[in-house]
Amino acid sequence: MRIVIDANVLVSGIFWGGYPHRVLELWAHDRVEVVVSQGILAEYERVICQLGHKEKLSHLAQQWLMFIGQYGVVATVRTPVKICRDPEDDKYLSCAVDGDADVIVSGDRDLLVLKDFIGIPILTPRQFIDRHG
Repeated sequence: MRIVIDANVLVSGIFWGGYPHRVLELWAHDRVEVVVSQGILAEYERVICQLGHKEKLSHLAQQWLMFIGQYGVVATVRTPVKICRDPEDDKYLSCAVDGDADVIVSGDRDLLVLKDFIGIPILTPRQFIDRHG
């Protein structure tokens, strides 16, 4: 199964645990593939480095950046999407379409309000784990 994970879910899973961490465990155990775009990679790097520094866990941040670089499936985005209330979130929808994702996992209300995008469900980490974990 191919999924797109928003940056909030990623950093929550890395630094705090809970359902977001369980989503990342599925990735680490090769039960899902995580699809990313260049725009998503840039956001991941920015937020992971900020929180890693703030939480004094820079080593953990660097390990995750290496993991993402090695195991993220990079999609070339060709489908511009302009539908979210927050235009910054459109990159997740574009990546899901062009990366052939089955699900978008998000905690962002601007994405969750859509429920799905052209047949791709948008689920919270808990909903995703309940259905696929």
